[in-house]
Amino acid sequence: MNVSVKCRDAGEGSLNYIVVALLVAACVGTIALSGLGTRISDWIGYAVCVAGNGGDERECHSPADLAMQPTCTVELAVDGYAGTIEALIFSVGRDWAFMRTTSIDPRTGERVVRITGIRGTVAGVGTGLGVGVNVGNLVNIGADASVGANLRIGNGDAWEFRGPDADKKADELRAALVEQYSIDEVKQNGGLLGRLGGTIYDVFAGPDIPEPDVRRRETELDAFGTLSAGVSLGWSNPTGRHRSPDRHTESEGRHRKPAVQDRLPDSRGSDSISPNLRAWVGIDGQEKLIVEDNERTGESTATMMLRGETNYGEQHVADGNQGQLTAMGALSVTTDKDGRLSQITFAQTHIVNGRATVITTAVPITTDEQRRNAADFFSGIVPTAKIAWQNLSLTWNDMAPTQDPGPDAHPFLRDIYQNGKTSRMEYAHQRNDAGYGVSAKLGLKIGASLAISTTDRAAQDAQYLGAPTADGRRLYKNLEACR
Repeated sequence: MNVSVKCRDAGEGSLNYIVVALLVAACVGTIALSGLGTRISDWIGYAVCVAGNGGDERECHSPADLAMQPTCTVELAVDGYAGTIEALIFSVGRDWAFMRTTSIDPRTGERVVRITGIRGTVAGVGTGLGVGVNVGNLVNIGADASVGANLRIGNGDAWEFRGPDADKKADELRAALVEQYSIDEVKQNGGLLGRLGGTIYDVFAGPDIPEPDVRRRETELDAFGTLSAGVSLGWSNPTGRHRSPDRHTESEGRHRKPAVQDRLPDSRGSDSISPNLRAWVGIDGQEKLIVEDNERTGESTATMMLRGETNYGEQHVADGNQGQLTAMGALSVTTDKDGRLSQITFAQTHIVNGRATVITTAVPITTDEQRRNAADFFSGIVPTAKIAWQNLSLTWNDMAPTQDPGPDAHPFLRDIYQNGKTSRMEYAHQRNDAGYGVSAKLGLKIGASLAISTTDRAAQDAQYLGAPTADGRRLYKNLEACR
């Protein structure tokens, strides 16, 4: 009897082990098929990383963090050309710009190179005042002030390239666009011969430009002012009688938006010894509206930009200290092919003496409730004056959701905190401007000028905001793929 009992216990135990083993195998298989095993491994790796860094989460990326990584722009290059004709206090002109941007999606590794060509028409008005004092024909002191405003309307197209040969295709298209724009200008401004010759060349030898991925329209209002002053030594009228007696009341180049060269007063009559004691400061304010229609996806994006810029500098014998301070805010609203709100993006840019910092927060809008929250937020129909004030300052607020706004915050602010994808990019920023012009007084002031500018940005550092933490924070973390 004892033997039979032992045999029964042994058999039952073996059966239990088999059942448990089968259940474990089934669980493991289910986890493997669902991908949960990978997620568990990622979370374990994150916990180990945090422990290894003494509890500092900034160097560690959880699966929730990785889902918040945004697309980032790693390179920007712009070549701009502008021609202006001036008469009295009025000016008209045309401009052309070619922009090349490179973006990376860290989650997929996809790299996109975009080429944008833009043509604009500008009309402006400006005036200025200059004063000067000569002391004994040896010491000459002068100052200039000028103000003006321009209204510009532009149209353009953009093409996007992906894959291993994206850079090559983008460069080829840019070269073709430059050629096509040149042909079009000859046809438009070359008279009958230019139209005929340009058309024949375009038909038989012109570049083949594909249909664009994006159509772009933009309107821009620009207001500016400059103030400059200088001191020089030397004879105020070295040629005796050939210099205009009103030299010190004529503002040089005052009828167009001044380049840096225009902000430097002349020697105030001195063609001999000069210590180049000069100083200048310029301010510039700009409001711009850009509308882009994506022909591939059917999406449409409207962007409002506000920009303020200050240039300053001085010279003493040789070039002295010079600098640039620029702040720009942008608010973009994207709708899908059905016209429904799909994303809101905030961007803030600061440029200080060769370094640009850009903070961008993109908030995906996927539900009708989120759309109602956004509409309510922007309409200002909210119970607190604080939100209404934020509506006025949106483009100057980076909107980066680093802290939980609290349970009583507006629902749209909570959407930003929970779903907003934020990047903070640091760029090496370089801008070069060159101007060429001629002017004459033939009963009235007339002149013409050509301006060429280049802008280059290259990413030096990149960070993003990780997912919300248990204590209500979102921490900036390194974004290696965008460096």
